[in-house]
Amino acid sequence: MSHQRALELLKQGVGSTTANFHTDQWEAIDTIVNHRKRLICVQRTGWGKSSVYFISTKLMREKGHGPTVIISPLLALMRNQIESAAMYGVALGTVNSSQSNDENTLNKQRLLAGQLDALIIAPEQLANDVFVSEVIIPANPGLFVIDEAHCISDWGHDFRPDYRRISRVLGNIADTPVLATTATATKRVVEDVLEQLRVEGQQIYLLRGQLTRDSIHLQNIHLPKRSQRLAWLTHIIPQIQGTGIVYATTINDAFLVAAWLKSCGIAAEGYAGSIPGLSKADSAEKREQLEQALLNNELKVLVSTSALGMGFDKGDLSFVIHYQSAGSVVSYYQQVGRAGRSIENAYGVLLSGDEDQEIQNYFIREAFPKRELVHDLLGLLEEDSCDGLKKADLEAQLNYAPMKIGAALTFLKAEYPTPIVKEGPLFKRTVSAYSMPTEMIERLSERKIGEWQEIQAYLQESSCLMQVLAKALDDELATPCGKCANCDPENAFTSLYPHELGQKAVEFLGNTMIPIEPKKQVGNGHAQAASRFQEYNFPFRLGDLAHEPGAVLCHWGEAGWGEIAAAGKRAHAFDPRLADACIKMINERWQPNPMPTWVTYVPSQNYPNLVKDFAELVAEKLGLECVEAVVKIEKTLSQKRMENSDFRCKNLDGAFAVQNVRADEPVLLIDDASDSGWTFAVIAALLRRAESGPVFPMAIMSTKSN
Repeated sequence: MSHQRALELLKQGVGSTTANFHTDQWEAIDTIVNHRKRLICVQRTGWGKSSVYFISTKLMREKGHGPTVIISPLLALMRNQIESAAMYGVALGTVNSSQSNDENTLNKQRLLAGQLDALIIAPEQLANDVFVSEVIIPANPGLFVIDEAHCISDWGHDFRPDYRRISRVLGNIADTPVLATTATATKRVVEDVLEQLRVEGQQIYLLRGQLTRDSIHLQNIHLPKRSQRLAWLTHIIPQIQGTGIVYATTINDAFLVAAWLKSCGIAAEGYAGSIPGLSKADSAEKREQLEQALLNNELKVLVSTSALGMGFDKGDLSFVIHYQSAGSVVSYYQQVGRAGRSIENAYGVLLSGDEDQEIQNYFIREAFPKRELVHDLLGLLEEDSCDGLKKADLEAQLNYAPMKIGAALTFLKAEYPTPIVKEGPLFKRTVSAYSMPTEMIERLSERKIGEWQEIQAYLQESSCLMQVLAKALDDELATPCGKCANCDPENAFTSLYPHELGQKAVEFLGNTMIPIEPKKQVGNGHAQAASRFQEYNFPFRLGDLAHEPGAVLCHWGEAGWGEIAAAGKRAHAFDPRLADACIKMINERWQPNPMPTWVTYVPSQNYPNLVKDFAELVAEKLGLECVEAVVKIEKTLSQKRMENSDFRCKNLDGAFAVQNVRADEPVLLIDDASDSGWTFAVIAALLRRAESGPVFPMAIMSTKSN
């Protein structure tokens, strides 16, 4: 297939009659299409890897080969790529969890019928043996693309267990050309990817380019407090022409920063893999709307977790700012590389703060399933009477968070030989003996710690920042960029901001309010409801027993009230200023309707006066009576030790009784902390059964993980 035809497709795809190939692009296409080889491309962000595999796909289809299968880690990339593919004349479909079963079935049928030129899927789809054997293999792929191929390596900064399935699939299509692409692979990772893609008798080629980005001005600024970084963002972002992304490490922070920027008149929205308060389907739809709004320049900035990362392509993105430090140098390169792909000047600013260390320690600690969870899970599946269990059955019998159980199942399914299989909705134990890969886990954990230390050193770097990033990725060709804050300090952003903005940010952090949503039902069906509440015998749907929307003052330990609340919890006495803050929240931001006419509280088992004293102070400031209406009648385990809804509900069943209830009068129900919301739901139902008026729950702090 000729260079001329490939160049025609490039010009068509990018919409420019003067377009030409970047270094190594034609070489990659030629290797795949004309020589049908396996190839790894390590190229900078913005190099044009999608052009390579879409042009290769079109050329292969014109030669009569089967469709291309593209493995991609993120939904954002999939939506982006479907539109891009059409520009090259490539009909691209997708099978993913955000689509309906009907949509996924249709795309499988279109692939097998030859109506699609390519199918893009998440690596998790490879866990479905039926999908592989009845869709992927029969489609007879003409090309297999592994995007973000560093994920295949257990040495990669973004290791995903399901990527390890790829080598097994490739074993069934040994003659198919393979293209593996990444911008963030060290030599060690490349060697690991090479090993996993190797097939006897096939040579694997490597094209490695220079990774420095000429368009991006890099800068690091340390501002220890969240309020300082909020003020700085509001001061600097309006000074930058164009649109951009602000990355936050946690979901809470992403939406807090977005709310702050909006309050300052900046067109901003929050973005995460799961949008708070929305169902899975609604969350997927909202994410797509937000991506499109940024692409259409309807937003100045999208404030996102890492969910908006690999593959999101907006060529004129003019800034990427990190509200908190990235976890590693290579992941930072991946994210900051979203900026300046088709413009000459863009900005990448890495802010860092006091909370960064604690957040990264959590991520490192929770990266792999705990040995105890794996032992307990496999133990259940190994019981003689067990012929498979649904995930919900496992949750009912294992005191672990559903997300942790799900992660453990994903991890175990990706092990080889796999200790579990999924047949329909049931997880079953295989005959394969299994022990945790302790050496791998320890090695990866140590690597994560090393990566964190490396980014800390980068924050203090005095030499060229772009050169440091490129060298961290083993780019031996890197030279000083001449544009970063260290190379050209006169054109760097100031770390200062107006004093009044700083004060406004402090006030904003002190005036947050976290909603407590009512529980509408106590299980996924009547049987589950009955098993959770054998003593209270609550109905499946709570109906009138449910509480009203409630409010929480702050997040545990976060800047402002969160720090003061955490200190009070540790000292077993809350600062009276928290009561004043709660009164302000009630009167100005929450405004419960009807306003409560009396106050009660959740009794503390270990520190009887902790919540009682605080509730009495709030009641006094509201001019209401505080009534001891809730009594703990059964000693229970701490709710914070209960990790999922089944265990939380069973731990609360029969634990409380109510007395001295004021009939038909709305009540303010106070606790020190709110996590899952089940304690409020249970006590509110008891109060409502006892003829109380509407129940309005309020807590000082939220301890819910984000």
